[in-house]
Amino acid sequence: MLVCHCRAVNHRQIEAAALCGASCVRDIVSACGAGGVCGGCRPAIEEILSEIPTPLPQRSRVAVA
Repeated sequence: MLVCHCRAVNHRQIEAAALCGASCVRDIVSACGAGGVCGGCRPAIEEILSEIPTPLPQRSRVAVA
């Protein structure tokens, strides 16, 4: 589905950017341009970002003596 008509960015491109670390609209604008022209798609971008699970923080392994 086309999300950003100004930059012709679809939902898969936004999801891919999010999986590569983009976590807010500003990050998406930097990654693929979506949301950076008129801003009309920003609510849709925020919705897509809210549906992508955030990765769990990496746990460090501690040796138990």
